[in-house]
Amino acid sequence: MSFIGDFFRVHGRQLGVALARGKDPLKFARRLRHLGDAYSTAQRPDHAERCYGEALAIYRSRPDTKPLDLANALRGLAVVKHGTGAADEAQRLWLEAHDLYVSVNVQSGVAESAARLALLASRRSDLPRSREYLREARAAADASADDETLQYVRQVAALMESRP
Repeated sequence: MSFIGDFFRVHGRQLGVALARGKDPLKFARRLRHLGDAYSTAQRPDHAERCYGEALAIYRSRPDTKPLDLANALRGLAVVKHGTGAADEAQRLWLEAHDLYVSVNVQSGVAESAARLALLASRRSDLPRSREYLREARAAADASADDETLQYVRQVAALMESRP
């Protein structure tokens, strides 16, 4: 996406977040997560991390938080952490997101989180765990019937199979 497109995506989301502040905490958290997604897409991990962190704080403080909302915020932060080299933190976040996706039966989320955990286990040379996660990712991707999820899991499998 162009700089102009990124600019409008991020600043448009900022406006939506500002308008939601104070009215409905869960709506505000959701908008913060979406703003974090926009910052992440715009290659601004520092801003994305702050948005996800604030969204997670709100979600964790509310008993009426939907597990899928929490899982999606965890996912966003895990992607950022993994991208910045914080593998241990990314793994912790992916594990929590994975468990939530399993609990609400969102197969695309189960597939992606299991694939990411497979990559992390592979990098730690934990091949049995890596294979177990990859099997789960493949099964969940098939069950999701989502082309993007299927493609991602295939890419992860190819990457893992190319490693010695």
